[in-house]
Amino acid sequence: MRINIVFATILIIQSLNISCGKTEVGKKQIPDFSQYTVTSLPDFAQNSVIYELYVRSFTPEGTFQAVEKRIPYLKKLGVDIIWFMPIYPIGEKGRKGKLGSPYAVKDFRAINPEFGDFNSYKHLVDELHKAGFKVILDFVPNHAANDNVLTGEHPEWFIKDQSGNFTREVADWSDVIDFNYSQPELQEYIIESMLYWIKSFGIDGFRCDVAGMVPYEFWEKAIPRLKAVKPDLYLLAEWEDPELLVKGFHSDYDWTLYDLLRNIRAGKARTSAAIEAIYRKESHYPKNALPLRFLENHDKQRSMKVFGVEAIDAYAKFLFTLPGIPLIYAGQEIGETHRPSLFEKDAIQWSQGDSALLELYTNLVRIRKSHPCFTHGNFQPLQVTMLDGALGAFFRESDECASIVLTNLRAESVNRWMVTIPDTLSAQWGNIPFVNVNDSSDAIQLTKNLSSKSFLPFTTKIYVARK
Repeated sequence: MRINIVFATILIIQSLNISCGKTEVGKKQIPDFSQYTVTSLPDFAQNSVIYELYVRSFTPEGTFQAVEKRIPYLKKLGVDIIWFMPIYPIGEKGRKGKLGSPYAVKDFRAINPEFGDFNSYKHLVDELHKAGFKVILDFVPNHAANDNVLTGEHPEWFIKDQSGNFTREVADWSDVIDFNYSQPELQEYIIESMLYWIKSFGIDGFRCDVAGMVPYEFWEKAIPRLKAVKPDLYLLAEWEDPELLVKGFHSDYDWTLYDLLRNIRAGKARTSAAIEAIYRKESHYPKNALPLRFLENHDKQRSMKVFGVEAIDAYAKFLFTLPGIPLIYAGQEIGETHRPSLFEKDAIQWSQGDSALLELYTNLVRIRKSHPCFTHGNFQPLQVTMLDGALGAFFRESDECASIVLTNLRAESVNRWMVTIPDTLSAQWGNIPFVNVNDSSDAIQLTKNLSSKSFLPFTTKIYVARK
C-alpha cells in the first residue's frame, strides 16, 4: 500500500490531522505513580473478563437457583469472573421503588431472602467454582441503609448532622446514611464482615462501591488483613485514582476512557484521543495495574443505546484489545437497550437478544484470551496521518505474539491515510505476516508504512502475528 508523491505533498502543505491529535478532551492530569507496582496480583485476574450480574434482573425468577441454571450459558460466553452486585437484605426506611436498591444494605452479614438463603448462595458459588469461574462480591463500605441493624446497636458509627440526625454526603442517596470511619470499632466491623464472606463462601474478591469515599488509611489497614486469609484475593475499586492501587487494590474504573468514547461517538473527539488517554494512563499508573474498561455498567445507559447498532462492533473490538480488564454487564452481550431498574423487578429479555452480537462478544473473549499480547502486552500508539477523518492505530506486543489495531470510531470515512511503522517494529516483526482475526485472507506486513485511500466508518481491524 504505497503512498504516492502527490499525497505526501498534500500532507506536508496542509499539516493534516496527525493522530497525536489536537483534541484536549480527556487530557486531565494523572498523578505519576509509575514508580510503584501493584502487589499480589492474582494470576487469574490478568487473563480474565468480568461479567457483572444483578440477581434480581438476571432471570425472571430473580433467585440464586435460577442463576445456577445459566452457568452453562456463562461458560459458553467465555467470561471468567462473575461479579455479583450486592446480595444483602435491603433497607425499608426511605426505600427507593418497591424493592429498594441493593446498595442500601440492612445487614452486611446476611442474604436478601428475595434471592435465596445461605445454603443456596453457597451452592451457587460452589457450582461456579466447579465450572472454573472466580466469584467477586459487591461490598458497600461507605454507607448503609437508613435502618441498618447497626443504627440501634452503634449509632456512633454513623455521620450525624448538627441536629444529631443520621446523614449522608450525597443528598440524592436518601435511602442510605454514611459511616463514620473515625471509629476504630467500625473499621474492625467492616473488615470482619468482608472476612465473613471469604471464610463462609470462598469469595475470590470484592468490588468495593465508591471506594474512594472511604479513608485511604482504612484500606491500608484492611487489605493486608484480607490477603492474609486469601492471598490471591482480587480487589476492584469503584473509583478512578492510582493511589488506591498503591494501597492494595488491583483495578479501578477507567471513567476517563468511557467518557471519551461517548464523546467520540457524539463527534466531539477524535479516535486518537482515546488511544492517547490509554497511553497516558499506562505511563502514569503503577506497574501491573488492571484498569476496568467498559462500554456500560449498571450506573450507565446500555451500550447499544449509547453507541448504536452501526457502531457497537467497532467499539467492542476496540475495548477488547486494550490493556486492563474488560467488563460485560449482563444483557450487554445480546444488545439490550433497556437498563434494568435497581429498585424494581425488571428482568432481562433474553429471548429477544441479538444472536449476532452474542457471537461477536463470544469471539472477542476468545480472541483476547488466546493472544497474550492483549492480556500481557505493552501498549504503543502509532502515528497516523490522513487527509481527513479520525483513524487511530496502536501496537500490542508480548513475548509470544503481537497485534496492530486500526480503528475508526467516528461516523465519517477516513481518506488518504498512513500509519508510520517505527524502525524497531519493522526490524523485529517485519518478516512475519499479521493476519486479520476476522478475515484470514487479509494480511499485512510491517516492512514499510501502512497506507490506503480510505478506511470505513465505525470499523476496527485487529491483526495478529506470532513468533
